[in-house]
Amino acid sequence: MSLPFVLIAAKRAALFALVWLVLSGGSAAGLGAALFAVPAAAVVSLILLPPGPRRLRLMRVLALLPGFLLRSVSGGVDVAWRALHPGLPVRPGWISVKTRMTDGVARSLYGAETSLLPGTLSAGCDAAGLKVHCLEVTARTEERLKIEERRLARAFSQDAVSQDGEDGRDDG
Repeated sequence: MSLPFVLIAAKRAALFALVWLVLSGGSAAGLGAALFAVPAAAVVSLILLPPGPRRLRLMRVLALLPGFLLRSVSGGVDVAWRALHPGLPVRPGWISVKTRMTDGVARSLYGAETSLLPGTLSAGCDAAGLKVHCLEVTARTEERLKIEERRLARAFSQDAVSQDGEDGRDDG
């Protein structure tokens, strides 16, 4: 085993230990189970998601958090407003969003974040990109999805950024 692999395994084990600590409320009663569960979770994570060339840009990921929270609340308010509006203002449909994200983790997060945008739900993917169900299919919805892809691509050092010729500035 190489030193970088051992460091990655240690980081994952520390992350799982932190999650265990939070979930158990710091109780010593579950310590015996944690001594088994934490290393097991780290091993399984290394099997399911082997270390690869992805580079996470922590500051860019943290910069995504406020917008993520805002879009989560905005998405919930938008759907509630549509559901309670007497005229039920929806024009539902499907959009196939082409993505250039190649890393499976970043692409999965893109699908998850897509579901938080107002009136959208990621419902699958194929080689070309995501299948997104929208409460209102508009050009604005498609543009918001592209903006989200660029934000996440920058945070995960994806090739979509360099192919777009982006200079690292935020799109809004």
